[in-house]
Amino acid sequence: MTVKVVLTRDSVCMGDDAQAPHQRDVAFHGATLGEFVAWVADYPPRMRGTRWVMSRGWNGAEGAPIAEISPEWEKPRLMAGTDPLAPLESLAPADGDLSFFFKYHAGTVPLAGPPDPPGSLDPLAGRLALWLAERR
Repeated sequence: MTVKVVLTRDSVCMGDDAQAPHQRDVAFHGATLGEFVAWVADYPPRMRGTRWVMSRGWNGAEGAPIAEISPEWEKPRLMAGTDPLAPLESLAPADGDLSFFFKYHAGTVPLAGPPDPPGSLDPLAGRLALWLAERR
């Protein structure tokens, strides 16, 4: 089954607002949720010092966060309770398109799991993220 997916995201600055709502429509066939999250990891702008939290719904209002994405991490992080093997079509509503919203957050300390080890992409940022995570 092919699933139509609508992606939207927060704006990150006043100049970015001019292009809002940043909608992208894509179609997926036979993908798992884990494969889908890996594919959409390049959708939000890749800016240092940022983290994007992905949730269901046009404005993220349909449930708990699914994943977090940051260009400073090796790969997206799925939230606890998210099944990466779930078929994407199992999330689609019967009466419409499946939509996901990416919320912008400053900082790269993840909600899901520990930070990447120091030195993974940026030695100073990795050490700072680890120091911050230890103090939570």
